[in-house]
This record gives sequence, C-alpha cells and structure tokens, in this order.
Amino acid sequence: MFPTIAVPHWARQFRSDDLQEIRAHIGNKDGPNSRVAPGSGPLGYAMFQVRALQTNLGGSTSAASQVVRGHVQGWVLHMALPPGTVLRSGLRTSAPSEPNTVALIPPGWAFTRVSPPGTLFAAEADAQALMTELQARRPDEVRRNLRRLALPKLGAAERRGLLSAASDLVLATEPGIDARRQASAEGRFIERLVDLMLCDAAERRPGELALERARDLEAWIDSHLGEPISMGTLCRIAQVGERCLQKSFLYRRGISPMRFVAERRLLAAHQWLADPSRAGTVTEAGLRFGFSHLGRFSVSYRQAIGESPSQTLAAAKRKT
Repeated sequence: MFPTIAVPHWARQFRSDDLQEIRAHIGNKDGPNSRVAPGSGPLGYAMFQVRALQTNLGGSTSAASQVVRGHVQGWVLHMALPPGTVLRSGLRTSAPSEPNTVALIPPGWAFTRVSPPGTLFAAEADAQALMTELQARRPDEVRRNLRRLALPKLGAAERRGLLSAASDLVLATEPGIDARRQASAEGRFIERLVDLMLCDAAERRPGELALERARDLEAWIDSHLGEPISMGTLCRIAQVGERCLQKSFLYRRGISPMRFVAERRLLAAHQWLADPSRAGTVTEAGLRFGFSHLGRFSVSYRQAIGESPSQTLAAAKRKT
C-alpha cells in the first residue's frame, strides 16, 4: 500500500471511506483542516503514523482526488506525492509534481494541496531542532529559509538517500529499541532536511579554521563518537560555518568532516571488537559508535578494515 516506506506493525493506522470521519481524525491529530474529495466513488483512504523524539512521520493513500487545506506547526517535508499534485501558498502555485519532486513547507504556513489519487509520505520535524542545525551550519541563511517554500526536484541518488534516512528513522521508532539508535537515525534525517533547505543557497567564500581549533575539534569527535554528530554539531563546536569547515578538512585530511567522523567511528569499532577482553557483540559495537543501520555498518566496516565485524570479533575470541 505504501511502496515508498514499509509500514511497521507498531504504527498507528487509520482507514475510512467516510469524508467526515477522515476530517475528524486528521483534525484531532493536526488541528483544524479542510478536505474535499471531488467526484464520486469510495475514498479508499488509509494512513499510518509513527513518532520519534523530534519528528513525526506518516503516509497516506487515497483512491480519490483530494483538495486539502492545512496549517503546519513544524517543518513539513513531503517526500512522496501523487504525480500531478499542486501546492498553493499565498500567491504561489507550484507546477504539477513529478515523481522526484519534494516539498518543504516552513512552520506556520497555511497551504492548499490538490492531489490526484495516489500515495503521500511526509515528515514533520520540530522547528527548533532544524533551526539549531541550520544556525550552526549557515547562520546567514536562517532568515531567508524561514520564509521559503522549497519545491526541489531531487536526483535519483539524492532521493534514495533521503528515503533511506526516512526509512531508517521509521524503523528506529519501534517500541523498546535502543535510544541511541533512534537518536542517531533522527539526527541523520534532520541533517538531510537541512541539506534540502540549503540546496539552493548561494555559495560563499569560506574562511580558515585555525590549526589549534581543528585539532580541538578532532579531539572532541574522538571523545563523542557514540553520540549523534551532524555537520551542524561540528560547526557549533568549531564555531565556524559549514563551508569553512569543509575547506579545512579537505586541506588537512583530504576528506569531508562527516567522512572523518565515519572513519573515526569505524576505527574505534575495530579496536573495540578486536580487544579480546571485551565480551560484546557486533550490534553493541555498531550502536556504541554511532551506527544506526547495522547492515550499512557491516558494509562500511568491511570496506574500511578489510574484513567483516564478525570476523574481527571471532578472531578476538580465539585469543582468549
């Protein structure tokens, strides 16, 4: 039913063919709204929702066209829209959406969505969480982006990355899951949202990051590998903007700041797994050092270390 994102069994779900019942359900969840279904025939409406710490994610599908008037509280990202959807906000009317179109709607905005039958997948993120990340990365962009209704068209790789981050976060909302995994997955997803906010930002000349400050930042990274680390976090710690930080790491290390973080995490995980005095597992190693997706952790680990995490662990156990 939701081909973009698998619906987890713990999600809140709702189904109805009654328009008044749908309006009441959505109103109880998101506040006052209007919804019209032109034409006749069953609505075939179904939706699901999951909640993370600072993000709500959900999807809906409808067998009928809809005209929806809504008002958002946090930042809302429509990651999948029925092709041909039109968004209206103030005097602006978007072109009909294509399969790779996403819509990023600022908090406090009222908008109208005119959608043909199909599937929608969206997320609403806490405004302060996104502003904290954006302020750290591009403080000069905050004011402009607060007013922007962005309708970027993503490339195939960008779309896969965004949906992968969203899918990981959906899975990380499972009741009883390790809190570190949810925090890491949510941090990664929020960073993707800020990437979209900045996708059309003008390039600016970066400054220089002092050598001593760069060393202090790398030491901070090594001591916080198990915590969620985003580009915004690094910018706050270094007290510089994103472009400056990127330039400094490329000059000093030949890689991006986030790639540096990933490699330091992989190295720390290797040292932890290779220690014969440990009694941990591959899962514990991944979560301990900030990897929310254990499958990708294993792939990246093999690429960086030359063997799988389980092989490292097995070799360490043979030494005991």
